[in-house]
Amino acid sequence: MPTSREATVERVRAWLDTSVFRSGGGAGRGREAVIPLLQAAQEEFGYVPREAMDGIARALRLPSAIVQGIATFYAQFRFKAPGRHNVTVCRGTACHVRGSGKLLDDLQGTLRVRPQETSADGMFTLETVACFGSCALAPVISIDGRVHGQLSAQKAKSLIASASREGGARGARKPARGGAAARGRK
Repeated sequence: MPTSREATVERVRAWLDTSVFRSGGGAGRGREAVIPLLQAAQEEFGYVPREAMDGIARALRLPSAIVQGIATFYAQFRFKAPGRHNVTVCRGTACHVRGSGKLLDDLQGTLRVRPQETSADGMFTLETVACFGSCALAPVISIDGRVHGQLSAQKAKSLIASASREGGARGARKPARGGAAARGRK
């Protein structure tokens, strides 16, 4: 039975062989193709494995350092597998004024992770976003892309417990990104 790393390498190889780039899609050739291919890798795997960056570099005949430099420059890319559930806390002004900082602290304690980390059991990834654009519902969190508003610490813990009971398949959801303000750096 292959190790987790070997399985990832094989999965990346298969993906590279069938990617839009290989099939002659519009991704282009050269540096202009790096970001679309990194986005495609993240869409496929839920994160950008090191092996995917190396494979993209080989396919585009670029140094690996160039691809890694581009990938690490942008906040949109993650480099570790996400948890089964994505919990995102809004850090916008309205949410901040209504207690999102305390809510984030409580969630860090409950999940035993800091923002941009995944719990040891692989169940939850905790993230922050600049703004969801749901200010009237402040404070707001998103669990697996579903927005929950007017939250107390107790309500948030209840939602986390419910998500834990439901389980869910890794990669079955897309991380929440929020409104226009959320597209900047976290």
